[in-house]
Amino acid sequence: MRITLKQLSIFKAIHTCGQISKAAIELHMSVPAVSMALRDLEDSLGSRLFERSSTGLTINDNGEVMLPYANEMLSKGMELEHAFAQGSPIRGSIKVGCSKTAGNYVLSRKIPLFKQQHPSVDIKLFINNSLSIEKMVAEKELDLGFVDAKPGHKNLLQEPWLQDRLCIITGKNNPLVTEIITPELLSEQLWVMDETISVSRIRNTQLLKSANIIINQVLSMNTMGAIKRAIGTGIGISVLPLLAVEEEVARGELVELSLTDWDYSRRYWAIYRNDHPLSSLAREFLEFSRPTT
Repeated sequence: MRITLKQLSIFKAIHTCGQISKAAIELHMSVPAVSMALRDLEDSLGSRLFERSSTGLTINDNGEVMLPYANEMLSKGMELEHAFAQGSPIRGSIKVGCSKTAGNYVLSRKIPLFKQQHPSVDIKLFINNSLSIEKMVAEKELDLGFVDAKPGHKNLLQEPWLQDRLCIITGKNNPLVTEIITPELLSEQLWVMDETISVSRIRNTQLLKSANIIINQVLSMNTMGAIKRAIGTGIGISVLPLLAVEEEVARGELVELSLTDWDYSRRYWAIYRNDHPLSSLAREFLEFSRPTT
């Protein structure tokens, strides 16, 4: 059996793109060359890795078994190249995943600063929900992940990363800003919430209920930016992470409402595989990404 890193790269590209023609474009190869490489790989393994259909290729059970091995071998190949590279003391590439709030409001700002200090480093950031990030780390698609709950996967290690808290937020022109806030008063308000099926919507509703706040009027929106702009009009209130609103609150555009006994913090965790210690580059980035205060 002879399996090459090139074949594994092609396998990964086909899995990502779902079509040989799209994978060929991404790899700057011809369609026949990509198709032949996949066929050679499947012949070497004695198993098909994808199910063929009129719309493209879908990874099958054999491919799912193959995927973490391919990710690990490709990662090791890159590590070997970087181990012999000359020049900058910190160089190489890492793939990082993060849950949405911290990804959009923390890492999207940290990564350019890290890149500025270490121009030879290549970092790819993937933003998704915590469960998806955990799965990608476990399957060796990511080197390092940041999630808002301890991972459930037994093969993952975690370290505390940063702390955030959930706030009751409204616009500066909302009459509530000058009121004494009570659960009864908040129950009368229009709440602008995340889309119905989201984990954050379920969590926030449970927290409000535990504070004796009953939502009677609600608007649903599927992005944090839309929710912030809606309550910024002075109509409606929401529960939002401080990470997502601290700049608007500092500028006075949004206001945090103070409710007795409302204090809900959440911790973010850095996660990585226990069978694959963090590379020096990944460790360097993890330490750089921690809050400075």
